Amino acid sequence: MLGNNEKIQGVSIPDLFAAMLAELPWRALNKYITENAQLMKICTMGGHRVDPQQRPRLMRQVQNEAEKNGYSDATCNALFAAWYPVHSELHETLENYFKSEEYKAYRTEHKLGEEDYVLSDEKFSQFFQASELKAWKILLAFSPLKFPQSQADQILNQQAGSEELMARVSELEKRLAEAERKAANGVAEVERARSQQQSAEADLRTLKQQLRTQKGEWDAVNQKLQSSLAENRRLVSQLSSRTEELSKKAADASESADRLTTRLQSEMARLKEEVNGWQNKFQEQLQANRQIQHDSEVMSSRAEKANGERDAALQKLGESQKFVDLLLSRIEWAKLGSQLKLSPTLRKNFNSMLKRLNYEEDLSLTIEGTLPQFWERLQKGETALIQKIAKSNTLEVMNGDMEGFWEEVKDSFDEVQKSLEARVFMVGLIHELLFTIYTPEQLATPAIPAPLPKKKGES
Repeated sequence: MLGNNEKIQGVSIPDLFAAMLAELPWRALNKYITENAQLMKICTMGGHRVDPQQRPRLMRQVQNEAEKNGYSDATCNALFAAWYPVHSELHETLENYFKSEEYKAYRTEHKLGEEDYVLSDEKFSQFFQASELKAWKILLAFSPLKFPQSQADQILNQQAGSEELMARVSELEKRLAEAERKAANGVAEVERARSQQQSAEADLRTLKQQLRTQKGEWDAVNQKLQSSLAENRRLVSQLSSRTEELSKKAADASESADRLTTRLQSEMARLKEEVNGWQNKFQEQLQANRQIQHDSEVMSSRAEKANGERDAALQKLGESQKFVDLLLSRIEWAKLGSQLKLSPTLRKNFNSMLKRLNYEEDLSLTIEGTLPQFWERLQKGETALIQKIAKSNTLEVMNGDMEGFWEEVKDSFDEVQKSLEARVFMVGLIHELLFTIYTPEQLATPAIPAPLPKKKGES
């Protein structure tokens, strides 16, 4: 048995490797290169790309790399795996047979392993076609099929036999032409003798010996002619049989080409339809993008208008808040408390408010920020106290010190009470400022009003 790992006489591995490479479709060649990291690195060296236009260069690089590796089994087997499905009919025929129950029975009968692939002489004669001679040579050199020596000789000598037959046909044609020429000469000689016989009837007796000699020659020529005609008929029959065989192969090749053309035309039509579909989707998306851009510009215009209206509203709101904030920030609270004639309750509330003011970081007796911000700071203690009481069960555990927690709550009560008293006083004071000291006309301006004229007798 000959396997693809044995050296086969009369086979050029580089030529068969190049033949496999040339028959690969671009998609299969691209996959073969990209899945081999070393080969991919070599083919893309220098900034080159694996592109269909670069196929001649890529094939040379693949061939050179295989030659450097001594056409190793790994290199050749990988290329054979990519090439094998290209010959679809041969591939399908062999694969169906090796997967069939018939081959399983043959393998069991001959005690072959599951990885052994062998064709009996009967199956080899059934599958082998001289038109696929190159493919069978590649199978002989690279496939896992094991061929007996007789099958290998038939594959390797098929081409030589055909050339010998054609040479023999050519030689027989030459011999036929020579025989026909001789036959023509003989016929001419007979005609000439017959003419001489008719013209020399009177000299028949004297020329009888010569006539007998000429008749013998005629018989010899006639016998040669019959032999030549028989040989000619045999050659014509062989030529007709060979012509019929070649015509059948040509018809098969033409039918295969027609099927391939039909399939490619169908594929081109499908791809063209797919391209048209994508072009339509692109136009629809382009139209949608234009509409989105238009809507975005409209919304941007509306947003700018809304932002302008918002800024104007904020400006008016700032002006409306400016007066009270300026008014309260200008008050000297300590001096005001000494000059006011307050009842004991109001004085207590006033002092509570002053304490809250003294808690500011800079220890100044002013209201930092706007009135709502100051008011919110006063309320934070109340909110924190309520949250501590509401979540006391959880906070006791988290604090880890129940007595310390409730002591802190107790202190918070004092702070909140002072804050409440301060806010009560603030409400009364703001009411007095806004509705007793200043007139409605003064309050309408966004600035601190001038003080009212002092009455006579007031210091």
